Amino acid sequence: MDVLDIYRHEPDGSFSWITSADSMRMARMTIRSSAANTSEEFLIHDGQANESIMLRADGYWFHQKTEQTRVTPYLSNSVDSSSNP
Repeated sequence: MDVLDIYRHEPDGSFSWITSADSMRMARMTIRSSAANTSEEFLIHDGQANESIMLRADGYWFHQKTEQTRVTPYLSNSVDSSSNP
């Protein structure tokens, strides 16, 4: 597993990069500690595998394989949701 980038799903539909984690366990711990409430959604993206997981702070998640034509999300403070997996 490569470095996992963690994004917060903002109310306006965009994604804000929070941090990176070296394991799924560390990513989930980061999400739990960053969430203001349990219904907040986060995106965990593995650039090497080109896979993303949407995860709510309460643990509900779904897996999503990104299209090969899409690029890895640009790492900035705010990312437009149309450019994310």
